[in-house]
Amino acid sequence: MKKIIAILIALSVISGGAALAAPADVTDTNTNTTATETVSPSPQAEQLTEPAEAPAGDKQTPEPVPTPEEAATTDEAAAQAAVPEKELSKQFILTLDIAPRKYIISRNAIIELYDMNDNLLGNELMYVGWDTPQVTFTFDVPEYRMGTRFKVKLASGLRSLYYYDQGAAVGETIEVTTFGFINADGNYEQCNGASMTGNPDFEKEMHVYITNQWYNDLNPRARLVDDVAMMPVRAVGNAMGLDVTYNPEWDSVTLSLEDQKAVFWANNEYMTYPGGDKNASHVPVYIEGSLFVPLRDLADAFGCSLEVTDYGEFIDILIGEAPYHQTIRNRIPVNRDGIGSKTNYLIWVSKHEYKVRVYEGQQYHWSLMKTFPCALGAWDTPTITGQFEILERTQWDYPGYYVGPVLRFYNGYALHSTLLNYGGGEYDGRVGVNISHGCVRLHPGDINWIARTVPFRTRVYITE
Repeated sequence: MKKIIAILIALSVISGGAALAAPADVTDTNTNTTATETVSPSPQAEQLTEPAEAPAGDKQTPEPVPTPEEAATTDEAAAQAAVPEKELSKQFILTLDIAPRKYIISRNAIIELYDMNDNLLGNELMYVGWDTPQVTFTFDVPEYRMGTRFKVKLASGLRSLYYYDQGAAVGETIEVTTFGFINADGNYEQCNGASMTGNPDFEKEMHVYITNQWYNDLNPRARLVDDVAMMPVRAVGNAMGLDVTYNPEWDSVTLSLEDQKAVFWANNEYMTYPGGDKNASHVPVYIEGSLFVPLRDLADAFGCSLEVTDYGEFIDILIGEAPYHQTIRNRIPVNRDGIGSKTNYLIWVSKHEYKVRVYEGQQYHWSLMKTFPCALGAWDTPTITGQFEILERTQWDYPGYYVGPVLRFYNGYALHSTLLNYGGGEYDGRVGVNISHGCVRLHPGDINWIARTVPFRTRVYITE
C-alpha cells in the first residue's frame, strides 16, 4: 500500500499538478491497523508554484504610518467632530455696558481679540457717546468649543474695561472663558462671549466750593482746559463777592474788591493783579459765550487759598475768602456779631436807621443783597428787638384795608406791607416813621420780593 502512495506523489510532482493527499484513513489488510498521514508539498514544489498576479490597476500601495503629531491632530479633529453642534461657535460676542458719566466725550472704541497663544483673531470698532448706554462687538473666529478661553484687549477709545473684579486700561487684556449651561427651561444655552463694563472718556465734573459754599449751578460750568482748571469769570467773580466789569474795547474783564483790581484779557496770557503784572497759567478763552479764566490765577490775585483734589471721576475745588474781603465783611454788624441763620438768608432790621437789610451766605460770611426803607411800631407800641425766625406767611384783613404778605416772626409781630386798599393802591403808604402796632411795614414791592426770596426759618435780627 505504501508503494502505491509514493508512486502517486511522484506522478503529481512530475506533472506539476497539485499534491494529492493520502486518504484520511487507510487500512492495512495485513496488520489490521489504521494509519493517518499528511503529505506536504516538497520544497521544489513550492518554488515551482508562483503567486497569482493582481489585475492591472488594482495594485495596493502600503499606507504610510502617521507621525505622533499627525496622529494627535487627527484625534483632535475626530474629537471635535464628535462635539454636539450646540457646543460649537464661530463667533465671540462682547457686550459693553457703558458706565454713566455726566460729560461723556464721544470716541470710537477699538477692541482686539486674541487666543491664549496671543494670536490676533480680530479687532472691531464701535462708536461710544452719551447716547450709547450699551455697545456690542462681534468677532468672527475659527470654530471653537464652549470652554475655550480668549483674551480681550482694550486698544483705544475708552478709559478702561471692568469684568467682575478685573480691570484693564488701554493696552491691557482681560481673560475670559466661554461656557454652556442648562437654563431654567432645561434647554442648553451658549455663553460664547462676555459682558463687561466700559468706562468712557469723559470730562471730569468739578465741584466748586467758595468760602465753604458749594456752587453747583455755575453757568457755564467749570472745566479743565489743557489740564488747567478754568471757570467763567463773571459767575465765579460774583460768587467770590467781587465786582465784575467787561470792557468791550479791549475785550477784557476787570474784577475788583474796592481798590484791589485784577484784569484778564481774552486770548492773551498777560494779566494784571493787585501789586503787579504776570503771565497767566493759561490764556483766557471763550467757552459757550463766556470768558473763562484760570482759577488759580484769580485766587492768587486776591490772596485766596485754593485747594484742588482729584478723585479720579470728579475734582473738588475749594476757594477761600480773600483776606481783604474778610476785613470788609467784618465792618458789617451781622458778621461782626456772629449772627447765624437756619437758612442761607438773614434779615436785619436796624430801628434807628428805619432800614431792612436782606443778606445771603452764612454766619460770619453774610453778603448784602437788598436794603429797603421801613416803618416801625409807634412809641407806645414799639417794635420788639432780638433774634427771631419767620414762622408763617399769611394776610391780615381789616375794615377798609388789609396788609399782605405777612411774614410773622413772633406772636403778633411780623414784617408786612403798608396798609393796602381792597380795590388796589395804598391806604397808608408811609415808611420811615413810628406808626404801627409793633410790626415792620415795607412798600408792597419790597415785601413781595422778601416773601419770594427767603424761606421759613430765616433769622430776623432786630436791633435798636
